[in-house]
Amino acid sequence: MNNNKVEVYSKLVLIVFFIISINLNAQKDTIYVDENDDYISKQVFYKKMNSPIYHGLRFDTDTLVLQTIRFKYYFGNLSSPIKSQLFKLLNKRHQIDTSKTLIIHYLDTLRAKSEYSKKNTVVFYDSLNRVIKPLIKSSQISDGVKFDFTNYNKVAKHKHIQNYRRFLKLNKKCTKRYYKYNNKHNEKVSVFHFYNVNNGHPNEFKELRWFKDYASLLKKLFFDENANTNFAIIKPSGEFLVYYPDKHFNNYHVTFLNLLNNETWNEIKISFEKEFETINKLN
Repeated sequence: MNNNKVEVYSKLVLIVFFIISINLNAQKDTIYVDENDDYISKQVFYKKMNSPIYHGLRFDTDTLVLQTIRFKYYFGNLSSPIKSQLFKLLNKRHQIDTSKTLIIHYLDTLRAKSEYSKKNTVVFYDSLNRVIKPLIKSSQISDGVKFDFTNYNKVAKHKHIQNYRRFLKLNKKCTKRYYKYNNKHNEKVSVFHFYNVNNGHPNEFKELRWFKDYASLLKKLFFDENANTNFAIIKPSGEFLVYYPDKHFNNYHVTFLNLLNNETWNEIKISFEKEFETINKLN
């Protein structure tokens, strides 16, 4: 190798080494925010994320990581002016009887039929909402197959990806469930399917109906912009509960039908308020 080639080779080695060093030492800035989008410390973030009423979300860019806290579920009360305006709008736009308890099944995006998966699948996520794939790793070894359950142990939640047929079936089942509940318990409960954006789906299909959330009012009042599917119970008094179906209530195995029972409602609400007060004393 002549001197020129040696010099060129040496420079290439230095450049490659420099690039590798930059990549190894480069770190993204991480910002932590709470459920109100206020800045918090890393320590507070992880304390809240491990609470039964919160969960964490992670958003990555080329230069920044945003880790944010969101509720799994929460209770609240509408102020008199807001309740009056909301109920008037629901009645005027959609002829909804607000003297009944309202069950709102909310989709941020009502997708067109063509946008649905052809098959029903399940996607697994870790505690920061990152997809886990593959769930279980396997490798061939001399005396058989070795299984690695590291990813499996990271699973914090899962999400069912529906095909269109199942989407319609579940919506129909949801409506019938509350109709049967009303007949059995003589309760005044109504269920409605709302959307924020429609990508080309009919508002009515066979026995099903979807309602437009005008001015995104329901979304602004109740729902997390990072979740596509949300549920809410709104009582005539203005008291409400918002629940995200891929989360769960702390130590409670309940359904929305259970929550229509005042005793169960109050029990879970008291538990939520105690946990909220305790975890936020840490800030």
